[in-house]
Amino acid sequence: MVGILVPILIIGATLAISWPLGKYMRWAMDPKTEGTGRNRFEKVIALMLGKSAPQTQNWKTYCLSMLCFNALMFAFVFSVLSLQHLLPLNPDGKDGLEAGLAFNTAASFTSNTNLQHYSGEVSMSYFSQLFALMWLQFFSAATGIAAVTAMCRGLAGRAELGNFYQDVWRATGLILLPMSLVWASCFAGLGMPMTLDGAAVATTLEGATQTISRGPVAAFVAIKQLGTNGGGFFGPNCTHPFENPTFWSNVLANMAPTFKLPGVEQGLVIASQPERITLRCRRLRLSLRRCGRTFPRIEYDDRRLTQLVGSIGT
Repeated sequence: MVGILVPILIIGATLAISWPLGKYMRWAMDPKTEGTGRNRFEKVIALMLGKSAPQTQNWKTYCLSMLCFNALMFAFVFSVLSLQHLLPLNPDGKDGLEAGLAFNTAASFTSNTNLQHYSGEVSMSYFSQLFALMWLQFFSAATGIAAVTAMCRGLAGRAELGNFYQDVWRATGLILLPMSLVWASCFAGLGMPMTLDGAAVATTLEGATQTISRGPVAAFVAIKQLGTNGGGFFGPNCTHPFENPTFWSNVLANMAPTFKLPGVEQGLVIASQPERITLRCRRLRLSLRRCGRTFPRIEYDDRRLTQLVGSIGT
C-alpha cells in the first residue's frame, strides 16, 4: 500500500501546485498589471540592462541576443574550468580541466543538456561548481523559459516578442531563484551537505584513512532538479547518499523537475487570445477544405509507375 501512496503523493502534490504556479509564472514573465514590488524589480532590471531594457525585439533580434548571450556564457565557463587551479574556493587543490573536457562540459551545460564526462567530487573545485556549472544551470534554464515565452507571444499574434535579456532576468529572479532558495533550504534541513570546507578525513574502524567529499551540495542540487539539469554535484548524481540522504529529499527531488510543466500553462495563458485563435482555426479549416478539393484531382497511372520502377531496377 505504501508503494502506491508514494507516487500518488508526488503526482498529487505536483498537480495541486501546478495551476497556481503556472499563473504565477505568467505574471512573472508577461505581466499585465504591476504592483509596487514588481515595479521595483523592473527598475532593477532596467538599471542592470541600461538602455536596452525597454527595447522590444522582433524574432530575429531576439534569437540573435539569445545566441550571443549563450556564446558569452560558454566562453566564460570554459575559461573558469580551464583555470580553476588559479581561482579561489579550491580547498582540495583541484587542477584545471583538460581542454577537451572543459569544452565538452561548457558546451553541454550551456545548452542545458548537462552531459558529464567527469565526477564532480574528483574534478571540480567549489568555484567551478558554483560560479560555472550552477550559474549555467540557472541561466540555461532561464534561456529556455524566455524562448518559450517569446514563442507563445508570437503564437498570440504579437508583432514584438519582448526583450530577451529582460525575460532571462525575470525567469531567474522571479521563478528559478526563489524556488531554488526554498528547495535548497529544505534539502539542507534534511541532511544534505552545505559547506565550503574541504573534504573530511576520517579514520575507519579498521584504522584506515578515508577522504569524504562534501561541499555546497544542497544549493547545487536544488537548481539541478528545478531547472531539469542533468549534472550532479557528485558523479553518481542522486544515487549518492549526500545528494539524496532521506526519503523526503527523494520526494522533493522527484517533484522539482515537474515544476517546469506549469510553464506550458503560462504559455497557453499568454497565447490565449480567443479572437486570434478563432481566426487561425477558420483559416486552418479553409486551407484543409482547399486541400481536400485539390488532392482528389491528383491522379496517376499505376501501370506507368510500375514500368518506371522496373526500368530503374534494370
